[in-house]
Amino acid sequence: MFFTHKPLVVKKSTSVSEPTIRSVTRSDAKILCEYFVRNKAFLKPWDPLRDEGFYTLAGWRYKIARLEELEKLRQGLYLLVLNHDESKVLGVVTFSNIVAYPFHACNLGYSLDEQEQGKGLMHSSLKEACHYLFKQFNMHRIQASYLPHNERSAKVLEKMGFVKEGIAKDYLLIDGRWQDHVLTSLTNENWMEACKD
Repeated sequence: MFFTHKPLVVKKSTSVSEPTIRSVTRSDAKILCEYFVRNKAFLKPWDPLRDEGFYTLAGWRYKIARLEELEKLRQGLYLLVLNHDESKVLGVVTFSNIVAYPFHACNLGYSLDEQEQGKGLMHSSLKEACHYLFKQFNMHRIQASYLPHNERSAKVLEKMGFVKEGIAKDYLLIDGRWQDHVLTSLTNENWMEACKD
């Protein structure tokens, strides 16, 4: 039986200057693969080392099937920031390790196409995505970390209202070596307790 995944739509484009933000589907494998191939060198200093399968269509078909399952279980959400006609990935926003009661928190990750840097696109996309997660997933806290020398991430998270909580030594294996990260979080001031069961 063929499973058709209906994407969660965070924001639908209403003009050529606005992106669509929605969850990934299997039909996105080609444009998502193109995004990571196109930005391979640009994202390398900020990402873990990737095997060659990460840059193949077959690799993304497999990965998307797993991402859809995490979304179905409400344990992860992989969002694409797409141009107005949804033919090109401009960026990615990910929520991982989504845990409900009693934690009600998750981790945030993101990347943006090299050609889209400095236009405010990541800030507006994160704003929409975090609002969606707070409301639709009842999250109380979204955690994000960044490399201390990543000034763009520092600025976008600060502008979003993320609060610095400290430095974690040798926190993540990025670009082949353990690197320190600044830990931040954003708290949902409007969180309301739901049923615990």
